[in-house]
Amino acid sequence: MGKPNSNSSNLIITFSNDFYKFYYALSLASTLKATDKDVSIFISGYACHFIKKNWQDYDKEGINEKLKKKKMGSIEEMLAYCKELEVEIFYCESAIEFLNINTKEITNLVSIKPKSMYSVLNSYKQGEIIFI
Repeated sequence: MGKPNSNSSNLIITFSNDFYKFYYALSLASTLKATDKDVSIFISGYACHFIKKNWQDYDKEGINEKLKKKKMGSIEEMLAYCKELEVEIFYCESAIEFLNINTKEITNLVSIKPKSMYSVLNSYKQGEIIFI
């Protein structure tokens, strides 16, 4: 087994409507970036609901409140960490269209740019892709 490349690029793709999986993607991205890895997040599918300003409607199990009670970072704090660490975050243009999400509904807590799946996968074809 070879030595891991500390400069390799990492792409985290989040697709699920499971709030905890989305939260985990943010946590993983911020941790990788803090260890000096190049990392981006691609938000696709039903995970696009979690970048809406009213994302709380999709946290069906109240996980964000559980995180706060345990004194763990809330989703707002995780987004702030990603912003501070300059994690690039993209959303899937097709998924936003499919889910009828108006781009004005997307949070402004962090810069999230539209990108096609082809473009993002092509950018990371030499890197590591993590699908959550």
